[in-house]
Amino acid sequence: MSNINSADIDELFPVAGQDNDSQGFRDNFSLIKTALATAKSEITTLETTTAQGVAYDSATNTNDFNGNVVREANMIANTEEAYVSDVIESTNDVTFANGHYQIITIGEDVTLTLTGWPASGKAGKMRILLRTDDGATKTITWALSGGGVLKTDSSWPGTFNVTSTNDPIIVDFWTSDAGTVVYGQYLGQFD
Repeated sequence: MSNINSADIDELFPVAGQDNDSQGFRDNFSLIKTALATAKSEITTLETTTAQGVAYDSATNTNDFNGNVVREANMIANTEEAYVSDVIESTNDVTFANGHYQIITIGEDVTLTLTGWPASGKAGKMRILLRTDDGATKTITWALSGGGVLKTDSSWPGTFNVTSTNDPIIVDFWTSDAGTVVYGQYLGQFD
């Protein structure tokens, strides 16, 4: 509930056609100034502590929670943005900042460096769909920014080849220590 006091402002003052006491002007201006200061304080609190107030972009209707916790939320029918890359033909970064689901088209043999992970203590996961631009076999070498270690499951291919434009390979990567150790799981080729 707002603490703005507008009830004490005399909206009938000054009275037209009369000589009005200047104290009435001072009282109204003082009340208005106090109400504006209270409004400013309350708005500032809203801007820094509510969902709509945390870096809200009215042009795109998005909120940036800046790492704040959302707790006890019941989510129904939510989606994740699918990031689609341009054709990658040279060494390139695959950054967590592009989202949890990324579709990457490979044009040449490349090194893909996993980067941009969230801070230590926060889990970050990326699912990556890989395909070639022309159906010819392309080899991917995986790397981690900052010298991290990639630990993979037993089905991880020794040589990571992508061979199809229509039957993608899907892999998952995740970490909870800012990319010091990243786990990779080969989900397979989907046809």
